[in-house]
Amino acid sequence: MSTYKNLIGKDINFLTTDPDNDAAEGQIWYNSPAGVFKNVSASKAWASSASMVTASRLMSGFGIQTAAVSAGGNNNTANMATTQEYNGTGWTLGGNLPEARFNAGGLGVETAGMSVGGGDPPGARSVKTFEYNGSSWTAGGNLTEEREGPFSFGTETAGICAGGESLFPTPAGGVQQVNSADEYNGTSWTAVNAMSTTRYLGAACGTETAGVVFGGEQAGGAGYTSNAELYDGTNWTAGGTVPSAQKVQQAASGQQTDALLINGFGPPYTTAVTEYDGSSFTTGQSTAIPRSQLGASKQQSNTTSALAYGGINPGVSGGPRLSNTEEYNISINVTTGAAWAAGGNLGTARNRLGGAGTQTAGLAFGGSVSPGGGEPTVTNLSESYNGSSWSEGNNLGTSRYGVQGCGPQTAALAVGGVINPNAGAGATKDTEEYDGTSWTAQPDTTNAFYLDGVAGIQTAAVTRGGAGGPPGPLGNYTEEYNGSSWSANPGTIGTARYAGSFVGTLTASIYCGGEPPAPVGFLSETYDGTNFSAGPSLVVRFQRGGGAGTQTDALIFAPSTASVVTQQYNGTSWVTSANNATERDSVASSTAATASAALMSGGGPGVKNNTEEFTGETSALNIKTITTS
Repeated sequence: MSTYKNLIGKDINFLTTDPDNDAAEGQIWYNSPAGVFKNVSASKAWASSASMVTASRLMSGFGIQTAAVSAGGNNNTANMATTQEYNGTGWTLGGNLPEARFNAGGLGVETAGMSVGGGDPPGARSVKTFEYNGSSWTAGGNLTEEREGPFSFGTETAGICAGGESLFPTPAGGVQQVNSADEYNGTSWTAVNAMSTTRYLGAACGTETAGVVFGGEQAGGAGYTSNAELYDGTNWTAGGTVPSAQKVQQAASGQQTDALLINGFGPPYTTAVTEYDGSSFTTGQSTAIPRSQLGASKQQSNTTSALAYGGINPGVSGGPRLSNTEEYNISINVTTGAAWAAGGNLGTARNRLGGAGTQTAGLAFGGSVSPGGGEPTVTNLSESYNGSSWSEGNNLGTSRYGVQGCGPQTAALAVGGVINPNAGAGATKDTEEYDGTSWTAQPDTTNAFYLDGVAGIQTAAVTRGGAGGPPGPLGNYTEEYNGSSWSANPGTIGTARYAGSFVGTLTASIYCGGEPPAPVGFLSETYDGTNFSAGPSLVVRFQRGGGAGTQTDALIFAPSTASVVTQQYNGTSWVTSANNATERDSVASSTAATASAALMSGGGPGVKNNTEEFTGETSALNIKTITTS
């Protein structure tokens, strides 16, 4: 009789705690405190990921889960030329298409992809194709006829574009759906055998010699087709019946014999995901977001991973155009996407307040309690956060707004601000230290300082720029604090601006965004304790927001750009992360927190008292208890 060890090569161990790494795969162990046997099993799951830079639908989508592209599409107001790239963590911007377009086909990979056909403005159909090299677009060969909403699959040197809506002349004139197909050799398109069904606005994936198309809308008001068709490089053959909930406006990922059909409009909008093996469909793991007209990582080699993004659903928060991204994986790990969640409210609503501390030991102080319209009413209120609720403590010595802070809750620093705006006073030089109980006055900064970042801790801090206002001149200086006095740093200073976010330590920090508006709002600069150096551009223009983390792992959020986009930095590049729930700026942020556990509270426009907590993406083993049921 074979034992478990003989079969698997591992013993059944008696453990007091469950293992926490991939070495547990294939093991069975006995958890002695719980009195049960356990193992690790693979699971199929979709997890929320970073939001797109710009919400979009009917985009050209191509690539793989860790290197995907969304090109063009339609946002809430217009068709776009925007290209957005996903790197497996978040989204950033690539080179723009030569012209705005939506409902174009997509094929290929991030560094060798194509946008095919499409329309702009509505009513115009295009024969144009564009090739993408990972950074910029160039014109490719023209299709043999106009196509909007076509089915496209394959690669940049061996691609197929079939069906769609065309302006090709008909006896009745006008637009019609077609079943014709074109093949691309890297230079030009050639007409090949047509599909059996005229259709557009469906999904497709696979290669030139092993492709598949799913569903779509038919000509002449015939409704939606449930046909799938297979292409072998020459001929089209029947490929099974598409589920009714996913007949149109869906997305596909994978290959001809191993594909996922993702969401769609039945109607209604659906979260359905279906697995396809080349002939039949089986129910897969549903997404969290119901939507249609979305993009997907269609070039996956199989269905162990996929990406779904964007789309439309007027009934979903953030609709009708969506920026939501979801990742699909079959893995022994369960991933929970990064997200903002509501925390306890401040006792007093206010904006342009200072912040310090961490997510579970936060500090908010000063600010304006005026909702707008006239000069702000400043306050010296100071509140502490314990991870769930705020409590009022001893007040700042000086009432002010536009004050900035750094350090932990029990050793915080408050710098600058505006004390008496009603008297037309400009920014102040006041500095105060907090010991967890009381604030005490410290020596002034050399320069007046308003609404700008402070990085570091109470005994080793640095200020950058600032404004001598309002309105006041724009500052361009650096001062360092040693716990007892401020001194000017004569090192290299970057672009003059204020209202940015300063994240990190005295000797390793990064300054992000600022005013006046673009282009300085896209700038980031790193500081080494002496000099500022140019860093990579932000994804979204940023000013008057909050920040947390370090020079190589930073998070910035709540920018005053009519945006809820959160941006994350890994030491090399900026990408989007999970959107915060409330559009706001001038918040208190937990400047001593990590980029995976940030806190923001208050802010404007108007005055707010709500708090949001950020938790970065986490992953854990999918541990199961073995039972007899």
